[in-house]
Amino acid sequence: MKLFNTLTRKKQEFKPLKKGSVSFYSCGPTVYNYAHIGNLRTYIFADILQRTLEYNGYKVKRVMNITDVGHLTGDVDSGEDKMEKEAVKEKKTPGEVAKFYTKAFLADIKDLNIKKPATIVLATKTIKEQISIIKKLMAKGYTYETELAVYFDVSKFKDYGALSGQSLKDKLTAARAEVVEDKAKHNAADFALWFKLVGKHEKHMMHWPSPWGEGFPGWHIECSAIATKYLGQPLDIHTGGIDHIGTHHTNEIAQSEAAFAKPLAKYWMHAEFLLIDKAKMAKSEGNFITLPLV
Repeated sequence: MKLFNTLTRKKQEFKPLKKGSVSFYSCGPTVYNYAHIGNLRTYIFADILQRTLEYNGYKVKRVMNITDVGHLTGDVDSGEDKMEKEAVKEKKTPGEVAKFYTKAFLADIKDLNIKKPATIVLATKTIKEQISIIKKLMAKGYTYETELAVYFDVSKFKDYGALSGQSLKDKLTAARAEVVEDKAKHNAADFALWFKLVGKHEKHMMHWPSPWGEGFPGWHIECSAIATKYLGQPLDIHTGGIDHIGTHHTNEIAQSEAAFAKPLAKYWMHAEFLLIDKAKMAKSEGNFITLPLV
C-alpha cells in the first residue's frame, strides 16, 4: 500500500519499521469544548487509516493524547490557556472541564463507530516525562530561559520547517509579524517548553514544580513525551489536522529530534479543513457544528 507523506510531499510505499506491526500516533483534542464535525472528520480519517492497515494484516498500536493544559488561544504562545479560560467561563476547575469534554469526545467517536485508540493519555499525566525532555534539550544547548519561560531556540535546529517546506530563514521572517508577548525571546518563532508562574500566568490554575520554578508545560512538548513514552522513537505514522503542519508538528519534530537525535516519525499524514460558508470550520471562529446539537 502507498501513503502520501507530508514530510516528503509524495506517495510512498508503506514499509513499517518493524515487520508486521505499526506504531501510530494521532494528535488528539484540546478538551475545552465539544469537538466539531471538522475535528471529527480528522479522527474518521485516522480511523480509516488504522482499519486499512489492519485489513492489510498489520498489528496497529495507536496512541492519542488529550490536551488538558498548555494550549494557549494563540498557537504561537500568545493569549490565555484554553482550558483555564473555559474553566473561568463555566465556573469550574480545569479538571472538571477536561473530564466533561473528554467524555463528550469519546461519546462522539463511539457514535461515529471510530475505533478508540489503544492508549489515550492526558497531557497532565506526563508532566514528569515532559520535564525530562526539556532537561535533555537544555543539556544539549537547544534552549534558553527568560523571566517568563523556557524556550526552544529554533535557530539551533537546522532542519526546522522541513515538514511545512518553509526554510528556517523564511519561517523567522514570517514570524516577525506574529504577536510576541515575551520581548526577551531570541527569535519570534521560538516556542515555549515551560511557562513560569509570572506575568499573565502568575495565577494559572494548573502548575507543577520544575527545575525552572513552578509552572506548566507549553502545548507542543506533551506530544513528544507521550509518543516517546508509549511508542518509542522513531515511530511509523503520525497524523493530525493540516493546521498542525506549520506550528505544532514542526515544533514537535524539532524538540523530539533534538532531544533524541533520531527521526520522530517516518510517515506524516494530515487531514484537510472542513469548510463552512467558504471558511475553515473552527471553534475559535464560532462557525462550527457539533455532532450532538448542543
